[in-house]
Amino acid sequence: MFLGLLVFITALCISAVAIYYSIAGLVAIFAAAAIPIMIMGGALEVGKLVTAVWLHKHWNRARW
Repeated sequence: MFLGLLVFITALCISAVAIYYSIAGLVAIFAAAAIPIMIMGGALEVGKLVTAVWLHKHWNRARW
Protein backbone atom coordinates (compact mmCIF):
# COMPACT_ATOMS: atom_id res chain seq x y z
CA MET A 1 0.00 0.00 0.00
CA PHE A 2 2.78 2.43 0.91
CA LEU A 3 4.69 1.79 -2.31
CA GLY A 4 1.55 2.30 -4.41
CA LEU A 5 0.84 5.60 -2.67
CA LEU A 6 4.44 6.70 -3.11
CA VAL A 7 4.33 5.91 -6.84
CA PHE A 8 1.03 7.78 -7.17
CA ILE A 9 2.34 10.90 -5.41
CA THR A 10 5.57 10.81 -7.40
CA ALA A 11 3.66 10.51 -10.68
CA LEU A 12 1.46 13.47 -9.74
CA CYS A 13 4.52 15.57 -8.85
CA ILE A 14 6.21 14.76 -12.17
CA SER A 15 3.00 15.57 -14.00
CA ALA A 16 2.65 18.87 -12.14
CA VAL A 17 6.18 19.91 -13.08
CA ALA A 18 5.55 18.97 -16.71
CA ILE A 19 2.31 20.97 -16.72
CA TYR A 20 4.06 24.01 -15.26
CA TYR A 21 6.88 24.01 -17.83
CA SER A 22 4.51 23.31 -20.71
CA ILE A 23 2.20 26.18 -19.82
CA ALA A 24 5.08 28.52 -18.95
CA GLY A 25 6.65 27.81 -22.35
CA LEU A 26 3.40 28.41 -24.21
CA VAL A 27 2.82 31.67 -22.34
CA ALA A 28 6.37 32.79 -23.17
CA ILE A 29 5.74 32.16 -26.86
CA PHE A 30 2.24 33.67 -26.95
CA ALA A 31 2.59 36.40 -24.31
CA ALA A 32 -0.14 38.58 -25.78
CA ALA A 33 -2.82 36.02 -24.90
CA ALA A 34 -1.55 34.70 -21.57
CA ILE A 35 -4.87 33.78 -19.90
CA PRO A 36 -6.36 31.89 -22.89
CA ILE A 37 -3.05 30.05 -23.35
CA MET A 38 -3.03 29.05 -19.67
CA ILE A 39 -6.56 27.71 -20.00
CA MET A 40 -5.76 25.87 -23.22
CA GLY A 41 -2.52 24.44 -21.81
CA GLY A 42 -4.24 23.30 -18.64
CA ALA A 43 -6.99 21.59 -20.66
CA LEU A 44 -4.42 19.85 -22.85
CA GLU A 45 -2.47 18.56 -19.86
CA VAL A 46 -5.60 17.29 -18.12
CA GLY A 47 -6.57 15.62 -21.39
CA LYS A 48 -3.20 13.84 -21.47
CA LEU A 49 -3.75 12.50 -17.96
CA VAL A 50 -7.29 11.34 -18.74
CA THR A 51 -6.07 9.63 -21.91
CA ALA A 52 -3.27 7.86 -20.05
CA VAL A 53 -5.71 6.58 -17.42
CA TRP A 54 -8.18 5.44 -20.09
CA LEU A 55 -5.44 3.59 -21.98
CA HIS A 56 -4.27 1.96 -18.78
CA LYS A 57 -7.77 0.68 -18.00
CA HIS A 58 -8.76 -0.33 -21.56
CA TRP A 59 -5.46 -1.27 -23.22
CA ASN A 60 -6.50 -4.85 -24.02
CA ARG A 61 -9.86 -3.78 -25.50
CA ALA A 62 -8.69 -0.70 -27.40
CA ARG A 63 -8.53 -1.12 -31.15
CA TRP A 64 -6.70 0.83 -33.81
